[in-house]
Amino acid sequence: MKTGWKVKELLAVSAINYGYTTSAAGEPVGPRFLRITDIQGDEVNWESVPFCKIDSADLPRYRLASGDIVFARTGATTGKSFLVHDPPDAVFASYLIRLRLLDRTVLPEFVSLYFQTPGYWKAIKDGSSGSAQGGFNATKLGALSLPIPPLTEQQRIVGILDEAFEGIATAKANAEKNLQNARALFESHLRAVFKQHGEAGIEGEVSEKSRTHPLVKGVTSAVAADPAMSKLNAGYVTRTGGRKATLRHILGNLSLAVGMPRTGARKGWRWSALTDLARLESGHTPSRRHPEYWGGSVPWIGIQDARENHGLRISDTLQKTNALGIANSSARVLPTNTVCLSRTASVGYVVVMGRPMATSQDFVNWVCSDKLNPDFLKYLILAEGRDGLLRYASGSVHQTIYFPEAKAFHICYPDIEEQVRLVRQCDSLREETQRLESICQQKLTALDALKKSLLHQAFTGNL
Repeated sequence: MKTGWKVKELLAVSAINYGYTTSAAGEPVGPRFLRITDIQGDEVNWESVPFCKIDSADLPRYRLASGDIVFARTGATTGKSFLVHDPPDAVFASYLIRLRLLDRTVLPEFVSLYFQTPGYWKAIKDGSSGSAQGGFNATKLGALSLPIPPLTEQQRIVGILDEAFEGIATAKANAEKNLQNARALFESHLRAVFKQHGEAGIEGEVSEKSRTHPLVKGVTSAVAADPAMSKLNAGYVTRTGGRKATLRHILGNLSLAVGMPRTGARKGWRWSALTDLARLESGHTPSRRHPEYWGGSVPWIGIQDARENHGLRISDTLQKTNALGIANSSARVLPTNTVCLSRTASVGYVVVMGRPMATSQDFVNWVCSDKLNPDFLKYLILAEGRDGLLRYASGSVHQTIYFPEAKAFHICYPDIEEQVRLVRQCDSLREETQRLESICQQKLTALDALKKSLLHQAFTGNL
């Protein structure tokens, strides 16, 4: 320990108290009622903090003042702290602990910085207990050891770190903005590629007879006679449930719709039922009650796999099934280049199989014919985005794209040569976007490391 520094437990220099237990109110029935959830990004928007009723005899005990530090004692944010500055008339809720310094030789700002150090967070992690979400009580908080330099040294450290952290915050904001801009550039390009500008009666318009979707009354003779689809469907029976395609029309903003749009397509593109271009498949989960169905060599795509590989080709999965699991379930192994879209509670994740795989029932899958490039279909779906895809979903609790809608999907597309050209263009821009994202992430990581390093130096007397 550096000369002149002391080590004291927090309880020796402060009063530590639990918060007030009551219900929050939207009307101004009393003081503001600060809760864990009101602390966002190291800030509190006091205008949005609710009110509460509190007996006048209890108010002095729980009223917040400048210099107080409140601390989350339970839940996912256990250990998170907030230094109070010029609060309105407010009290703190029971899931918070308040630390109020009694020793005037210890600055609240200095202690607040200590609550950001790697050593502090290690103590929180090691000392958390209770429910599955963990917890850290007032006794444990009071027992934490705080290195305390002389007051003038505390003031110097606070001044240096405040200035440094302000610069780091600005640099992080710029890096995060650049990251958002890189992603927005790619998303804007996708929207431009798949935006349709056609009007009714121009190329892409189809007859009323052709508007009846093939899956409403079985495969039409035109689809059955199509060489590409005949080749794709040879020997296969699609397993997607018995419900027929919906007769509803749900228009999209880009190149995807439910039902045949009544407007045309841009020059060189045409609208068609997706099932005229690809074989629709579902997925299934082999029984968890049979462990022998799991742990094999067949990759099985679940929601987490799709989330982690969104927009990419997927070659491995967190879980694998086997031939026995496939044989004893409705799951089936689908070929390389199958396009998979999550359709249940997590609508909108899209991946392309990098090798033969199976999927859970949370996906709707398309095995593309020679007329449809799988990566073109992937980008077409990506262009819609989650918000765009949700217009095709329904459900009172969780939004789901049901198979009647998936069976009625129509897409607008050009010939295969143009599809390949557009895929190469999108691939190139995506690679550049990922390069920029990597640079931004590296900067953010370096800034976080710098902040931790400065805190470590400050509280070991080396700043």
